[in-house]
Amino acid sequence: MKKYNKVAVSVFLMYCSLHAGLVSAATQYVSDQLEVTLRRGPTLSHAVLRMLKSGAAVEVLEVDAASGHTRVKTSSGVEGWILSRYLSTEPTARMQLEKMLKDMNHAANNDQSVVAQLKTIHGEYDNASKRIAQLEGQNKQLEQQLASIKQTAANVLAVDEENKKMRQKLAASEDRLNALQMENVELQSDKNKDWFFAGAIVLVSGLILGLIVPHLGRRRNSRYGDFG
Repeated sequence: MKKYNKVAVSVFLMYCSLHAGLVSAATQYVSDQLEVTLRRGPTLSHAVLRMLKSGAAVEVLEVDAASGHTRVKTSSGVEGWILSRYLSTEPTARMQLEKMLKDMNHAANNDQSVVAQLKTIHGEYDNASKRIAQLEGQNKQLEQQLASIKQTAANVLAVDEENKKMRQKLAASEDRLNALQMENVELQSDKNKDWFFAGAIVLVSGLILGLIVPHLGRRRNSRYGDFG
């Protein structure tokens, strides 16, 4: 019976050694105690390095099943030994409760955020609808203004065409007036020539009469003297 117990203990120790090698890189948590001592060695007589609070995460480096201690490394890099019974593969109940409450609050916040986003989207949709209606009204006004501009442009083109015709008529009238003025000048020149010739004829006639009349008077006198 004693031999059987020794064999069983040896097998258990071998299993613990193998298990220590397999879990050496796993992450475990300090059990739900207020504070746990982290010692320099795997016995209660070794010096205390520091106190670990409940829920602190540590990295498992080695398991000493004989002493019931586990060598761990804290998040700050300190290595030491802690009683294995104070370690748990799951976070403490308090940590799980805190996580659950945080998740619930996060879900509630997400729900509120979704509701707020829906309200925001609905408000943006209303604003967009109002903006679309406003733009449609402005579009109608622009279309009316464009039609008015087109009508004005058509009127301007018609007026411009009419002005062109009037300018052509005015140019023709000016040409006609210039021609009449030239004719008037020519007529005036011909009239002056006629007056000049008439005056010259009168002058020549006067001179001729002035030369002829005295001779006629002398002849009459000489004829009367011969009769006497």
